[in-house]
Amino acid sequence: MSPAGFDSATHVTIEENQDAFTLALSQDETGERGYLILQCSINPPSSADTAAGLDTYCLLDQDGAVQYGGVTRAVLEDGLLTLSLMSEASGELGVDDGTDTIVLAVPPLDADRVAEALRRIFTYGNPGRRPDLTGI
Repeated sequence: MSPAGFDSATHVTIEENQDAFTLALSQDETGERGYLILQCSINPPSSADTAAGLDTYCLLDQDGAVQYGGVTRAVLEDGLLTLSLMSEASGELGVDDGTDTIVLAVPPLDADRVAEALRRIFTYGNPGRRPDLTGI
């Protein structure tokens, strides 16, 4: 998911437009040193979304990887975001051991906003594809 060296997020962007709700975590202002984007639609999944497996949240990284679902557990504790991934998601996002931990090096207010955004994103869509949440 995160490239070698991307182990902390110093910038948080949360946006909502007519199509999607998005949380972007990056190591610098431009995202050139690495980023992870988590998003969900603002509309309920359609039957076409469900048929295509797009009825859940989505993760994207700076290498162009895109993964719908695949997070089995998300933990936000003591400024650390840890995502446990299914093997398919690990492969797609380049996470060797199936677990990605990102230090949230952001002010407490931003960390609270991240928790709220993660809750909204990970509870979107198909209940069978939602991860277990701790601290979120």
